[in-house]
Amino acid sequence: MSISEIIPSNYIATAPRRSHLRAAPSALPTVTPGQLWLIELPVDGAAPSPLRHALDGVNVVIYDRALAAAVAESLPFGSYAEPASALSDATAARCVRFARDGWSVARLMPARVQQRERTRRVQDVVDELAAAKVAGRLPVSILAETADGIEERYEARFDDLAAIVDSHPSDTLLAIVIDAFGGAGAPARLHAIAANGLAG
Repeated sequence: MSISEIIPSNYIATAPRRSHLRAAPSALPTVTPGQLWLIELPVDGAAPSPLRHALDGVNVVIYDRALAAAVAESLPFGSYAEPASALSDATAARCVRFARDGWSVARLMPARVQQRERTRRVQDVVDELAAAKVAGRLPVSILAETADGIEERYEARFDDLAAIVDSHPSDTLLAIVIDAFGGAGAPARLHAIAANGLAG
């Protein structure tokens, strides 16, 4: 598969900073306050390194219930996690509120859903961040892993995010890092409200 099939042609000309990698944690952005991580995760299978890397550092994890077992297995002791709402826009709003308040947030979503659903989930987050006055030119980091295991990391503009997600084949796993509110400061860490760290 060529790069032009994965990334829109108008994006290639403006984003030369892409690199193939093995998804080593050192190659991923550092988790910081006000950051929002969107991570696609197989319902069955080993947790990819973006998940491990994010869960080791984020304050809040919001996950689809289909991923509850993977979250329970991977969530560090004392971390806070809660299931997503059945409404994608309500979940997006909650993620953005946490990030705007200075928490670092990981939004975990099942991989390989229908393309329309996948794009809608990301668009809901984009809409909520846009309503919170996040600049369209804000750079976001994207890590894409194809079905044959090829991984690529590159930078994109926030306002191109939904279109770029839509351009990826549905069997590509995506991890997206949006440093939406980097200056929000670091609040005290949330405490788990259930014995296993999972809320709900």
